[in-house]
Amino acid sequence: MTRIIKIFKTTGIVLCSLLIISFLFILINSKLGNSKIQAGIDGLGTKLLIVNSNSIDRTEYRWKFAFSFNDIINIKISLHKTSGIAISPVIETINRKVFRSKTISFYLAPDSGVIIKGKSSDLSIDYDIIKGNMLSFQYNELRKEMLPYFEKESVLWSESYKLRKRDPEKSSRIEAQFDSLRFYVVAPLRTEWAKKHLDYELTPLYLLEGHVPQDTVRKYLNLLSINAREYEYGQILEGIVAGWANAQKGNSAPHFSQYTNLNELFDIAQLKGKYSVLDFWGSWCGPCISGFPKMKEYYQKYNTKLEFVGIACNDKKDDWEKAIKENQLNWIHILNDKSINDISVLYGITSYPTKFIIDKEGKIIEKFVGERDDFYDMIDKIMQQE
Repeated sequence: MTRIIKIFKTTGIVLCSLLIISFLFILINSKLGNSKIQAGIDGLGTKLLIVNSNSIDRTEYRWKFAFSFNDIINIKISLHKTSGIAISPVIETINRKVFRSKTISFYLAPDSGVIIKGKSSDLSIDYDIIKGNMLSFQYNELRKEMLPYFEKESVLWSESYKLRKRDPEKSSRIEAQFDSLRFYVVAPLRTEWAKKHLDYELTPLYLLEGHVPQDTVRKYLNLLSINAREYEYGQILEGIVAGWANAQKGNSAPHFSQYTNLNELFDIAQLKGKYSVLDFWGSWCGPCISGFPKMKEYYQKYNTKLEFVGIACNDKKDDWEKAIKENQLNWIHILNDKSINDISVLYGITSYPTKFIIDKEGKIIEKFVGERDDFYDMIDKIMQQE
């Protein structure tokens, strides 16, 4: 018995030591960086937070843990480019209590700062940007309009998660309501907001929603103010529109070369002489993952005459490699490296998955947005003619 008590005491001391070391590490790390975040959120209390940053061009992604103390957030973050920042309470996020209604989102440039004031409730955080850059003020204006819908998302998100094991069928129905709200209500509302603010530098981002017809995008691109068009989001939008023109049916597939997951240089010119499929996807994309079983079936069926190339976009290397391994995807894989050549912009990709079928001469036969049966019907038709 004495020995058992001694073991428990030793274990307790080790665990306490680890907790103290972890706390000190998070605390010290949260004070390191070149950009400062100050926030006073009534009702937030003392909580462990996760801070994510993603540069506008999506080439620089970072995250760190931090704390709020008595409603106050006072931390620093290292940035090399202007980035979107998202701060969320860790426990509520893990427990699926909220979706994004309780996330504090804004933009931050290197060597700059932001000051935020707000109030936290069980369901959301409502806040104002007191000091910050133009993108932060513009996003804050949009978020205030969207907050009631974000709260509805969180309710559905939480209910679906609670019922996942107890009542999977009901959970799936609620999840469908959640997806419907996200994609068919919130996304179009963001776009309508963007159309009213053609002088905002943030506007081009919400013209790139997957539901917006290409003709509408082109129309509003031409209506943007010079500032909005010349800012980073405007430049990305112009690149996407150019990609639509380049990657049209009948055109030669735009050229690119990048390294594969096997660290081999792949050049699209290697595909000539064989039919091929370019699959733009992401490990974060549910429809992309759900489509893999049928893709694997067709790859096994036709791989002597047809090559698949997976191009993962907006992804992290570890997540990308894990998805390839877990789903046993045996075709060519590239992680889109925007610092070399942004293949997603080159091909005008705004929705995932998007697939292109390319003929032996390197010309685009057809483009398919979403997981669609007619993609496989066309593959069968082409292969049967070989």
